[in-house]
Amino acid sequence: MKTRYLSLFALLFGGLESLPGQAVEDGWVTVTPREFQGAINNPLKGFRDYKRDGFGLIRRQYVRWNDIEISADDSVDRIIAYTNRVTTISGRRFEDLNVKLVPRVYLDWDSSEGRQYWPADLHMFDYDSPAFQERLRKLVEKLGQAWDNDPRIFAIQMGLIGKWGEHHSPAPTVAQRRRLTGIFQQAFRNKPVLVRHTNAEFMAGGFGIYYDTFATLEREPPQGPRSQFPMAATEAYPDIWKRNAIEGEVEYNWQRDRASAKPLETFGLTPNETMTVPAYLRYMLDKIRKYHASYLGWISDYTDTNPDVLAGAGELQKAFGYRFVLDEARYPATVAPGGNLALKLTVRNTGSAPFYLDWPVGVALLDPATRKPVWAAPVEGVDIRQWMPGEDWDSDQFVYRRPAAPHQGEGMATLPADIAPGAYILAVTILDRQGGLTPSARFAMENYIRGGWQPLGFIGVGGPPPDVALSNIQFDSPAFDDSLRYQVPAALRSVAVPPPPPVTPVTRWMPDPGVELINPWRFWSLRTPNDDLEKDTILDGPGGVRGIRVTGDYQNDSSLEYHPGFPFWVSRTPTVYTNASLPCRI
Repeated sequence: MKTRYLSLFALLFGGLESLPGQAVEDGWVTVTPREFQGAINNPLKGFRDYKRDGFGLIRRQYVRWNDIEISADDSVDRIIAYTNRVTTISGRRFEDLNVKLVPRVYLDWDSSEGRQYWPADLHMFDYDSPAFQERLRKLVEKLGQAWDNDPRIFAIQMGLIGKWGEHHSPAPTVAQRRRLTGIFQQAFRNKPVLVRHTNAEFMAGGFGIYYDTFATLEREPPQGPRSQFPMAATEAYPDIWKRNAIEGEVEYNWQRDRASAKPLETFGLTPNETMTVPAYLRYMLDKIRKYHASYLGWISDYTDTNPDVLAGAGELQKAFGYRFVLDEARYPATVAPGGNLALKLTVRNTGSAPFYLDWPVGVALLDPATRKPVWAAPVEGVDIRQWMPGEDWDSDQFVYRRPAAPHQGEGMATLPADIAPGAYILAVTILDRQGGLTPSARFAMENYIRGGWQPLGFIGVGGPPPDVALSNIQFDSPAFDDSLRYQVPAALRSVAVPPPPPVTPVTRWMPDPGVELINPWRFWSLRTPNDDLEKDTILDGPGGVRGIRVTGDYQNDSSLEYHPGFPFWVSRTPTVYTNASLPCRI
């Protein structure tokens, strides 16, 4: 239980005994809260898992296409019912745990037999037919209807094409990338969309990145592939993190299976090692800061009951995503019933990334005796998405060359006309907009009351308060608060699995094997350390046959691999050509 670790967190992550500084001048109260020095288990950032006694409030869910759509005539209710089923942990709903979901729909797990999940009216591996292109559009429209306003969903991973939905084997064509960009932009106006590769079409769409080998040495600059993150992010698209989230997974199998990964010089062999070995922890902190990562998976498999491991996880948690330090807050000492309550904030984002959802700052008047809200409302005029972190990370000095600038915002909320006059505690928080405007994300300040509200001082309604200073108030730790939860509309939770729709199979669109393959370029993966080695499609080969040509210096570490995509007329066994076996033309 979290209470078991209360004294431990007070020791590891900072005490709470100090009170903030306050001053009154010309009727305005100025508060300079003390920063909470520890990590905070805030939503939409950190570790991609739920941890009962640790940091983690995000779950990634692989979604089989045929689990959410049987055929073209299926309804959006099947997607919602599926979401209801997977948004529980040990019998508790996501909303009661303050956990958010990141789904990825896929068709093919690894191209092995029996691990494809196409709807009943489409054919396996038929990525190229006109019927499939139309079904892509219709499915994404349904996903938008189901997920764009669902408070349980944080972001969407595009998926759909290739093994594991990772946009390779095969990769989406240029035409498909354009189509996917347009339909996802149309379907998701409120949620971030993340993609696996930094293709120009996706980057023009403003999408974020999910990267499956985050911080792996062989993918790092300068030897990493220039067409992928992180090379593409640091060179061609250095500002994508400002618009959308960067996430991924830390590939520990790669560390164990490849000596060239140099695990003992990077981040170790297990998540617990990453957390507890200072050099490994520093390496991972460096990559999180450098690439402005919001959250990561696989590394989330750390042991949250080990205090040493948890301390290292806390250091990473502080670096992940946003971390809002409230340097100063100003508010009027007195406000009239029905009057406008102005709030002026100076905030620094000392994390690595922005906040990507349109969540408002909330303000409340708390009863001094119960410390519960008498009135609460969102503050209009403050956009927390504009609170940017530092930029241009210096790995040697371990600082941003351009530190996070203080962001000054001013907003307002109107008190009800019938509120009772008297002295109240003025408190702030960040509200979950789609989740019923409930307190959720916390500022990194010591002033905290369990339930999500962070007191600034006393305010008078209808007359001045006896004193504005907070005194004799025992604050709680903002690090963990298992009372925080959001609301899901009953209409969503009540959706049941609909009856199966009728299935009308479409005709398989088959090529003439003697003339051409379906986009053959997509089913061949060229692996090479040489940037000059390229593959292209032979459009007018002998006898009109199309094929693949590789040009350049085919070195020892290069290989050309064919990934079977059409089991009805090609072998399922991949064909691999090395420098010793590569024909002049394939």
